[in-house]
Amino acid sequence: MNFFVILIAIIIFLAIFFTIFYRCPSPIIRKSNEDYVYSPGFGRIMKINHERDNIFIAIFLSPLDIHYQFSPISGIVKDLKYDATGKFELAYELNKSNQNEKAITIITNKHGDFTVFQIAGFLVRRISTYCKIGQSIDCGEKIGLIHFGSRVDIIIPKKSKQLAKDFTLCVKEGEYVNGFNTLLGYY
Repeated sequence: MNFFVILIAIIIFLAIFFTIFYRCPSPIIRKSNEDYVYSPGFGRIMKINHERDNIFIAIFLSPLDIHYQFSPISGIVKDLKYDATGKFELAYELNKSNQNEKAITIITNKHGDFTVFQIAGFLVRRISTYCKIGQSIDCGEKIGLIHFGSRVDIIIPKKSKQLAKDFTLCVKEGEYVNGFNTLLGYY
């Protein structure tokens, strides 16, 4: 009798866990303004690097966060690669997890190329991508899912390709971002 009670408790726990883990909010599709860049994921900003021509933002996804990723801008999917040669280090160890297995999506618009990295972590090693090269995509559309995953990075051009405008960052390290609800910055 006790075995069945424990088994049922485990099954109920797993069902609740998977329901919470794979939840997906209804995305807010933003078609009107290409000057705004939104967060591609839900999580905490681990690192912001101001490189020569780009801004690099690393977002860590805890097991309680939403693990779907969304297009941070409206544009065209320029390239999509899956790097299956990587390792499976812990995602919060920034230097080690840069070598992890990842999906790389490049979306382009009038401001330049925006690169979104979906990085697999230690537990489950699977990333699903939902877009194709050449596809027109609106800001807020789903681009993928990291199963039990880990980290989402984005590279944003510092200066607009077509306009003489610099990117203004609106977030800081340690801040929690709510996916398509959080404005990372604007041109």
